[in-house]
Amino acid sequence: MADANVNSLVSDTIAVLETTTRHYNTVKDDKGLRETFHEAGRGVLLIEKALQTTQGQLGGRDLAGDPQNTMSLLEACNTKAKLSESIFKEVAQAPETSRFERYKAAVRQQGKGKTAEILTLGMMKDVCDLAENDTIKAAMEHQVAGLRDAIDKLSKMEPSVPNEGSGNTFISNHDSRQYNAPGGTQHNNTGDGNQFPGASFSAPLYFGKNQR
Repeated sequence: MADANVNSLVSDTIAVLETTTRHYNTVKDDKGLRETFHEAGRGVLLIEKALQTTQGQLGGRDLAGDPQNTMSLLEACNTKAKLSESIFKEVAQAPETSRFERYKAAVRQQGKGKTAEILTLGMMKDVCDLAENDTIKAAMEHQVAGLRDAIDKLSKMEPSVPNEGSGNTFISNHDSRQYNAPGGTQHNNTGDGNQFPGASFSAPLYFGKNQR
């Protein structure tokens, strides 16, 4: 029963990834979307092919080790695949001029960290872990090597969505002075004297009592 469930879950995940790839192909030439988004979209196809190899190896064979561990990996991959499909669908259905904004909105809706690349990276790692099962390990070597290269490349790229709300925030929990001037010039006068920031004087200047 466990192996039947595994095969069913693999098939379902492959179907979701195939749909995701079709959505990505609609926007694959859109330069308004960041390159990391495109790299994640291309990575979906690698995951799909790796799972197809897995499916071929599992047909009519028992898994080595604990089948429940394999089920857990596949369930995690399947969940990410469905989230990814939802995001790529949103982008593909948006007008070309607003795809990037629609993408950002879709990411916010899915929750923190659910960018296209994070989901793709997660699925790649799930499949690599799945491929450690002795029943399919030998047949998966080529796919795993490709996935690890893709993981390395995608991990080093800039986020597909810019970090928003990263402005300067300053907090003080005490009565002590706090001096903040990010990107600017700071002039602090903490005593009773005069201060003339930016001023220039062309004649003698005296402070205190009048000079006679």
